[in-house]
Amino acid sequence: MMPRFNKGVLLINGAAGQETTEQSLAEVVPTLVKHCHQLTLVQTFSLEEFEQACIDSLESDVLFLIGGDGTLHSAIQVMKNGTNTPLIGLLPGGTCNDFARTLGIPIPLREAALSIATGKVREIDWVKINDRLYMNFAGIGLIADASENINPSLKEKYGKLSYFISAMQTFKKSEPFLISLEIDGFFYEEIAVMVLVMNGTSLGTHRFPLEAINPSDGLLDVILIQSSSMKAISEWFSLSQTGVFPEDLTNVTHYRGKNIFIKTKEPMNIDTDGEIYLQTPAVIEIVPKSIRFLCP
Repeated sequence: MMPRFNKGVLLINGAAGQETTEQSLAEVVPTLVKHCHQLTLVQTFSLEEFEQACIDSLESDVLFLIGGDGTLHSAIQVMKNGTNTPLIGLLPGGTCNDFARTLGIPIPLREAALSIATGKVREIDWVKINDRLYMNFAGIGLIADASENINPSLKEKYGKLSYFISAMQTFKKSEPFLISLEIDGFFYEEIAVMVLVMNGTSLGTHRFPLEAINPSDGLLDVILIQSSSMKAISEWFSLSQTGVFPEDLTNVTHYRGKNIFIKTKEPMNIDTDGEIYLQTPAVIEIVPKSIRFLCP
């Protein structure tokens, strides 16, 4: 049987703190080599090396990335400048792996390698935010504060549980803020403790309780949590129940759109895919079917 791909690159982001590189390779390489006529392994140890490796891979048929949401986030910043981006084969090697979960990719690496190497090609939207890109979400308020407040030693020891611990600690201290939104030409002013602009369906390893979200539909889902009360928490979790809709709730608001402008009274940090380096105001635009992924 002829290999499915002519030229493949397997990129390992050593700077992301993967301590089990040898084990990861043992779980994915035997499968990937069967499906690539030529498979090149590249390991990087700095952001600059990683970005250059992504640039060098633009001429390949498929780029397999071992890493989490931060690794994917870094890769697409480079690819936005390419005219022809390779197929992406995402192999979950991070803490939460939320976008892999969005694509239905199994989390165990051996299963992930087989499912994407033999899977289908799916065209996925990516999102422009100011001069950057993201795949999964942008958030301000509680979610950005929780990300900043994560104790590094807790993250190393407890992994994804550290996000939950930080969120609970931050939730108690969260203060509502005024936010101005322009969504496809319509203007809104809201009070919120957290605002999310979602493209993916998973957050902190949990399926987002909103069935409308689809990373291939050319739309962004804007969700506002308007207080840090127990009622708000209850309403949030109720969205996972059949027959419960955001418009029926008093502490959760949902909008959908393609072009979004967000402004706050004072600049606020924005968390994009777990990375914090932007602040409001922000111009956010969906770019439909911009990148192709291998999916089960």
